[in-house]
Amino acid sequence: MNWRQGVEIWRKLSGRARQTGWREALRISAMHALQKHSETVPLARCDTRNYFMDQLPEERASLKEARRTREAEAFSLHSASNIDKIYPLVFHHGNRLMRYTRIPGQRASKGLVIFFHGFNSWFHTGPLRPFEEFDLLAPWDTFGWKRQGSWFWGEKGEGFVADMVQALIRQEHTDPAQPLFCMGSSMGGFGALYHGITLGCRGIYAMAPQVDLKAKILDYDPASRGNPYGYLQGEDPEALPDLFRLADAREKLPPLFLIQNLYDPVNEFSRHAYKLLDVYHRKRAWYGLRVHPGVHHDGDGSQAEAELFFSLVLQKFSNP
Repeated sequence: MNWRQGVEIWRKLSGRARQTGWREALRISAMHALQKHSETVPLARCDTRNYFMDQLPEERASLKEARRTREAEAFSLHSASNIDKIYPLVFHHGNRLMRYTRIPGQRASKGLVIFFHGFNSWFHTGPLRPFEEFDLLAPWDTFGWKRQGSWFWGEKGEGFVADMVQALIRQEHTDPAQPLFCMGSSMGGFGALYHGITLGCRGIYAMAPQVDLKAKILDYDPASRGNPYGYLQGEDPEALPDLFRLADAREKLPPLFLIQNLYDPVNEFSRHAYKLLDVYHRKRAWYGLRVHPGVHHDGDGSQAEAELFFSLVLQKFSNP
């Protein structure tokens, strides 16, 4: 290595440090030094076996079977005896209660992150570790169809779960100067978007979110209440939360980072997140996205990436 190469390496390292801090800059540099370049690009970090498939109906059938297997395995690991450890706190609101957990950051906190889990609440073990520099609040949604989740909104046309969640946030978010962030996947992605936009939080990190609940009700059967989406609906479909209308009514939208597979069998990108991003684009709001040419209902997001995103938001958008 000659002196010009040394100067270029230092320039890149110091530039990255200005963006992420020296600790993260050195970690990324070490990762690149130890790995092949082909192993560091986003596509290499995903399950590429599910990319560029052209037999979607057949693949979706096999994906559903794989999902049932994963759920059975998860249930064996997540017995009711663990709930007190996972969600040890209880929030009372009216005549109902909601379990939750609050985990302080490992160092001085930069803000409070609300973590929204996915559907099938009994299969979700909640956040497994603390953030480094953010406090974490995670409500447990055991309402809805068969007590598996209500999209953090409600049941039968009544949005009482949303009221509980926001009352819990108000109780735990006692410092108005503390920035508020939201993150979640699938059903939790909807919760993060709905509550994040409603509360005007500082940033949202969402993976594979259902965005259009009315479209999901049509997918399952608008006349039936015996399914997760139909159970949300009351007599008036207009009472359901509408993320497009909610976002369009806001003068300012939170910065959003979204991750999804293009042909997600639960909610295709074109029918859900794409339409919300159109609102973001029209309102000139900030968003980033990573869309892979895959068919699974998952993504390559991570808690570490969410923390980096929230930290960058605070660096770049100093004013609420």
